[in-house]
Amino acid sequence: MPISPLEQAQVAKLHHVCRKLLLQPGDTVVEAGCGWGGLALFMAKNYGVKVKAYNISKEQVAHAHCRAENEGMAGQVEYVLDDYRNITGQFDAFVSVGMLEHVGKNDFATLGEVIDRCLKPDGRGLIHSIGRNQPAPMNAWIERRIFPGAYPPSISEMMHIFEPNHLSILDIENLRLHYAKTLQHWLERYQANEDQILSMMDREFVRTWRLYLAGSIAAFNVGELQLFQVVFSRSNNNELPWSRAHLYPAKVEPIAPNSELVDAG
Repeated sequence: MPISPLEQAQVAKLHHVCRKLLLQPGDTVVEAGCGWGGLALFMAKNYGVKVKAYNISKEQVAHAHCRAENEGMAGQVEYVLDDYRNITGQFDAFVSVGMLEHVGKNDFATLGEVIDRCLKPDGRGLIHSIGRNQPAPMNAWIERRIFPGAYPPSISEMMHIFEPNHLSILDIENLRLHYAKTLQHWLERYQANEDQILSMMDREFVRTWRLYLAGSIAAFNVGELQLFQVVFSRSNNNELPWSRAHLYPAKVEPIAPNSELVDAG
């Protein structure tokens, strides 16, 4: 079965995250909010690291643990059913993809304290989050219908994670247009499978999520929403690359035909 452009983009994104974190075999990584577990497994398989991934969803942790067991990776990836605030231990890298939007800006300082507590002196970190150019409340319809309690932060609001803990920003990349394209693929797949979704959910649900996907495409295309990847380290860490050459290898990584991929949020 041929690999579609969306799957290719997803795998490229995973490698992009791993290269930004400068992952090396034997490194230890902690992930806050691991979704269905795809990123943790990808890091362990492709970069030889050990990952401890935290999540509060019983269903997602059970699925991720089962998959790690089935693929013989349970010794390298540990999925923990717990809140990110209870992360323990010290790690070479911290990563969070698509969770900050659900932390709430009042808890950004707490997240910063967790990172400060768990990151080794020469550790690296990456936070990937939907955001805004200026602080603004969440769209009321999405707040009510899709993501209660969600909040896409501005860069200035994200700094409440880093500044109090003497964490230095190394790189900020905005992937806004990439996410608009991803959402377009999701909407096309959603509409192609509408009959199957209707067999599980009612028509109001189907219309709600169609509107959410279409509206999100528009929001990213016009710049109402952004998609930030922020790379950081401790302020006195000098074990850092002097260029971005490590992000753009000459050889493109192969795509595993049966890869299970993570949410592109």
